[in-house]
Amino acid sequence: MDRPARILEGSYAESSGPMRIRFASGADLKALEWEGEYAHYRRLFKRAIDEARHGRRILLLAEIKEQVVGQIFVQLMTRAAFSTRGASSGYLYAFRVKIPYRNRGVGGQLLQEAEVNLAARGFRRAVISVAKSNLAARRLYEREGYTVFAEDPGRWSYIDHEGRLREVHEPAFVMEKWL
Repeated sequence: MDRPARILEGSYAESSGPMRIRFASGADLKALEWEGEYAHYRRLFKRAIDEARHGRRILLLAEIKEQVVGQIFVQLMTRAAFSTRGASSGYLYAFRVKIPYRNRGVGGQLLQEAEVNLAARGFRRAVISVAKSNLAARRLYEREGYTVFAEDPGRWSYIDHEGRLREVHEPAFVMEKWL
């Protein structure tokens, strides 16, 4: 049911070459840390890869010249608070694009590929949260057809790569798109 990796032509960065979107695997754990910037999410990344192996998540990576420049993860079972009208939904998260590749179509292509994969699995709706302070991301989602349907206090916690509990407070808008 998984789609194969796709090679996309386009101007993703000055003379950087074509972009490839593919599924992440265990071999990508180090690349997901983005040179240490996201090392604190190492345990979450490992769990996401395990769940992808069992068909509960989709993990997509964008590569240019074999370097990961963007990612988006999809949880195939959403939290009950995000369910509406009984539709099967996929929750998009961990969506990021490296700064030199932003505003070049990488994020839009990743978002569209996640939606295509959801639709191919029979999901009718994509849901994504966006920090209330992240206006650029919200504009991207709105351009791609997402609308706000709820707010989330954005309180959650996780155990980082050093075994410490980390608390997060990032109030967000919850957006949806019908596929």
